[in-house]
Amino acid sequence: MSEKSQLQNKISKKQTELQNSCSRVSSLNGRIERIKAIIQEFTDFKSDIKDLKSNGKSIAGKEYDYWNGDRFDKYKDKLSDNLINGSLSDYISKIDRNLDDLNDELMRLQNEVYSSEGFIGMLKSDINWLKTKIENLVN
Repeated sequence: MSEKSQLQNKISKKQTELQNSCSRVSSLNGRIERIKAIIQEFTDFKSDIKDLKSNGKSIAGKEYDYWNGDRFDKYKDKLSDNLINGSLSDYISKIDRNLDDLNDELMRLQNEVYSSEGFIGMLKSDINWLKTKIENLVN
């Protein structure tokens, strides 16, 4: 085989590697966008649940002069303890754990993309790791 043929074969192999890498990065970017959308949905849902919890606290904390009977007084503590401070708080904690897991997966996929970018990608991965840790602390 001539040197020219060998070099052309190498070019062909490198072009195939490049196409495979580009396809992999494109697939990863698609997954990244889907995870970002899911994170946004979870964040919005968490906000809605927090609003519901706040409204429940407001209802449970009010005194109703016009109330007849004792059912409200009888169930006010259950509303506050079981629903507001119990179930809704637990639900928000579970959403937080899911958000942490989604953030970690997002970081992993982004870092996989960055690994194809050499030294600059390595720096992006480090920054991404730090941002994810901060996000998980504050969500």
